[in-house]
Amino acid sequence: MSIKIQRRDFLLGFGFLGLMQTNQLKAMVSGSVPNNIPDLSLPLNNVLSLLRMRASLGNVDQTPWHYNGTLYAQKNSDQPIPMIRIEGMESYRVIVLEDGTYEIIGNMLTFFRDLETGEYIDEFKNPITGEINKIKPNTRRASIGRGMNVSSMGVRPTPFIDRMPDKPLLIDWNFGPETVWMQDQTSYPPGLKEPRLQRMTMFAPLSEFTNPDVLSLSSSFTATVLMPWLPWMNMDDYEGHTLWHASGVKLKSIEELPADYYKRMMNGYSQYSGFNLEEDTGPVIYE
Repeated sequence: MSIKIQRRDFLLGFGFLGLMQTNQLKAMVSGSVPNNIPDLSLPLNNVLSLLRMRASLGNVDQTPWHYNGTLYAQKNSDQPIPMIRIEGMESYRVIVLEDGTYEIIGNMLTFFRDLETGEYIDEFKNPITGEINKIKPNTRRASIGRGMNVSSMGVRPTPFIDRMPDKPLLIDWNFGPETVWMQDQTSYPPGLKEPRLQRMTMFAPLSEFTNPDVLSLSSSFTATVLMPWLPWMNMDDYEGHTLWHASGVKLKSIEELPADYYKRMMNGYSQYSGFNLEEDTGPVIYE
């Protein structure tokens, strides 16, 4: 069963490229562009295509992702140093709001693995400071009213939407012979410690993207993130920041997570494995 308003609007927007005559489209869509795609010069179609990529247009309890990668330390202008492996899960649920916009609420849980052995670790010898750091997983929970508002005027954290300007949602879309990919950048709330940037590319099969009956695409992603030092690194006196690189894939269910990761999550962090729509998880911590 699909979310009716999303499904209706999606079908209305599923036109032919030959009907498009905007210069804006040329700036946002490139590659081997097929004829049977939505009119991506319209912000509404960017909203609906983004939701298919990241989550689902169907009434599903959650859309989970699994990812892994490497966390680097960038000290001053030195060559980045690989510090630790990362492995995590993000899961999303789409809420249709009364004003016709959408909110994506989400859970995130990232564990850390040894760079050489690949084993999960709870402490880490910092090669820059020489200290032994106790490691804490990176976590985030966002309940209703604390997620990301998605509308034709952009993707913004719901609690901060009045402090962030409207900007029509026009994403960079690229088309290959069998693949479509979108390039997007995360909008963080104002006032956070810098640097802070996430640039992500999501990929999906073109055959699914051009089929309006596919409500959730078989997506994958790769991303690069710049963030300040993590609190457990105890590196506030050092000039520099972390650099993350990760890749991952959308799953059909939370049970598709790798067995060792799933066991670790359920043993100590089971609250991240699903959503309780009646719960207020409190302010989202971005640091």
